[in-house]
Amino acid sequence: MNGCCPNVVATIRLKAGTESTRLGVVPTGVLRTRYKFLLGILLLLFYPPSFAQPPHNPNTVFADSSAIDFRHTLETPAGKRGFVTLAKDNKFRFEDGTRAKFWGVNISSTRLDVPNSIIEKACEAFARAGINMVRLEAIDNRNCLLGKTDNPTSRQFDTRYLDRIDTWIANLRKRGIYYYIDLLDFRTFKPDDGVINANALDRGARPYAVFDRFLIDLQKEFAAALLTHKNPYTGLRMVDDPALALVEICNEHGMFLYPEKLNALVEPYHTDLVTRWNRFLKGRYGTQARLAAAWGQVNGSSALNNTENLDAGTVDLPNMTYTFEKSASDIVDTRRAPKRLYDGVLFLTELQKAWFREMRGFVRSLGLRVPVTAVVSNDVMPDVASVAEECDFTSENWYGDTPDANSQFPGSRFYVNKNPLRSDSPGGFAPFTACLRWNNKPVVIREWAVIAPNRYRSASVPEALAYAALQDFDAMLLFGYQTNQAPNGTNSDVLNDFAFQADPTVWGLYALAGQAYLRGAIAPAKNTLTLAYPPERRFRYPNRQNDLHRAAYSVRVNHSTTKPPKSVIPAGTIADVGTLKKRLAQFGMSVESFQARVWRSDTKQITRYSNEGRLEVNTPTLRMLAGELKTGKLYTLDGLKIVSASPIAGIIAFSLDGKPLEKSRHWVVKMVTQAENTGQVLEAPVSPSTRWRLLNAGTAPVITKGKASEKATRIWLNTAAESIPLLTLFLENGTWELEVKNGQPKLTCDTPNIRAKLNTTEFLTKANSP
Repeated sequence: MNGCCPNVVATIRLKAGTESTRLGVVPTGVLRTRYKFLLGILLLLFYPPSFAQPPHNPNTVFADSSAIDFRHTLETPAGKRGFVTLAKDNKFRFEDGTRAKFWGVNISSTRLDVPNSIIEKACEAFARAGINMVRLEAIDNRNCLLGKTDNPTSRQFDTRYLDRIDTWIANLRKRGIYYYIDLLDFRTFKPDDGVINANALDRGARPYAVFDRFLIDLQKEFAAALLTHKNPYTGLRMVDDPALALVEICNEHGMFLYPEKLNALVEPYHTDLVTRWNRFLKGRYGTQARLAAAWGQVNGSSALNNTENLDAGTVDLPNMTYTFEKSASDIVDTRRAPKRLYDGVLFLTELQKAWFREMRGFVRSLGLRVPVTAVVSNDVMPDVASVAEECDFTSENWYGDTPDANSQFPGSRFYVNKNPLRSDSPGGFAPFTACLRWNNKPVVIREWAVIAPNRYRSASVPEALAYAALQDFDAMLLFGYQTNQAPNGTNSDVLNDFAFQADPTVWGLYALAGQAYLRGAIAPAKNTLTLAYPPERRFRYPNRQNDLHRAAYSVRVNHSTTKPPKSVIPAGTIADVGTLKKRLAQFGMSVESFQARVWRSDTKQITRYSNEGRLEVNTPTLRMLAGELKTGKLYTLDGLKIVSASPIAGIIAFSLDGKPLEKSRHWVVKMVTQAENTGQVLEAPVSPSTRWRLLNAGTAPVITKGKASEKATRIWLNTAAESIPLLTLFLENGTWELEVKNGQPKLTCDTPNIRAKLNTTEFLTKANSP
């Protein structure tokens, strides 16, 4: 049964020789056909294919991301170069001055609560994949660091879970892997904590934790206990541990994440916030008359209601629900008067900036030296701007094809199941994440994924790598990696929404993509488009991403909170495509993007064919081809030529010795296609406006649907397509990896009994016994 991990290895040893022969390729025109045939026979006689186990036992929980072991790329222990800092050039740097970039994964809450033997195996899998960061996410969740759900208080650490965290940290750091923590995530505040009306607060006390004094003090108590705790296995407190790289004040929090909650705050918090709001207005306007004049009218009536009195402190909060009225005549709620909303954004921004400032100052007082952030809503402009103004970096999420529910089908999950590469909307990976760059500060995508059962997941890693590199992001962390059985009974050896350890289409490319990212194989954009948000634009509401952010497919995008000079675009309103077109043309970019929906980076290394759902990346050391491919068609990326027998694929070819791919003596090419659980049933939509329905998620094992095909996948390097391919594989779907080192190719394939050729040497792939 083909599955998650490669389980067939074929090696042919070739004598070193010329540039072409050492790669196992015969130069075009050098030998006639009969000599090529003779060479193939000789190679088969004297250097027959040999089959061996992959370098590590392939199991579906701790599968190798690549047949190549990358642990040698990690410097041990983590922190060897000193603490991560925010340098003067607005980049993460270690204390010795070297750039600090991270490629890693998330492990969440109960997934961290596993035996020591599992922690060891997971960390070994990470090290072999060469990833250098793990985010320990939501450790304050139910049944985690703050104890069981039925504990009367959330103010005491569970000693057993704390020991698990200490064990993770010790195992990560000794392998050269850094860790990242968040302080406030899913904590359930309880009455015995002394929290008033605690049972009415959501997990994380969103948004109450932003402004309530007692809740802020409890956050400080938690931060102090955690950050100054001494790890018995390392002998270090977190604040003294240079393996701790990044810290979040809060995860997915703030006043703008769920703005509709402002309409239904519980007491005494509602009264407290309204009092603060009226105090803010009093300081800003002084009198009722000036306030009324400033807010103006809504459809002929005063935006300040007759029941509202500034002196009495009874002016209502604005209605911040995400609604886009088409015109002023559509506004029926005076709480949505434009000027009231403007003041509301300004007030809430200042409120949470004060929270960020206080919490960042507090953790600094504990001795914490590493960069600090807060995670809010990255597509709400004033929200992210508030983080950039008070913290060291911005950090957020991007998800493609998250599940949806339908009340007509209780318990069912619905998915778009479309190729993300066919979209070039502002919600795509590149423009959505580019919203995070403010005042040129570092950017971390600390959660991202295109989740199962989307059948185009094989394109997700190439896309994320391409645009994270173009935007010069500082860290990329996949969400997530699962180590145990979920509370709902889902095992970690099957695909579910975020089980990428079991997904050959994502985890299968993750190590190679990480090496390309960490080594800078794709150049950052040459040009930067700065979108300016001075106060008169930043505090307009609603104020979210727009068409201008699509520039991120071609150039670097930055945002500024200062008054715009002539070289930048005043932003803050929905801009038309014409403005974007004009600005890209100023950078010498072709307008073909808007006719054929072809987007090229200004480096000329990345090309996105949105109409065809395909991504191509072509750099000296890296070539990528991903998305929907026409079977049998020749795709040329400089010296690398590819013909695919599979219609959906992600292909990465990478030079491992740093030399251009055509001159490399150690390089690898890997192809992943599709994967699903055994027995998965995904029902097609009845109309284009509806989603795919997951009728049956399926069970283990994960299958890659590899099967013999009359068509072949072919790979050439340094030769014309008319010559003998380096690799010929009569396989549709499935997963394979070819490593060529000093002229010796090694093929790893997950599907047995497939006809294959390395040059002219023919063989069948074979299955390994466990």
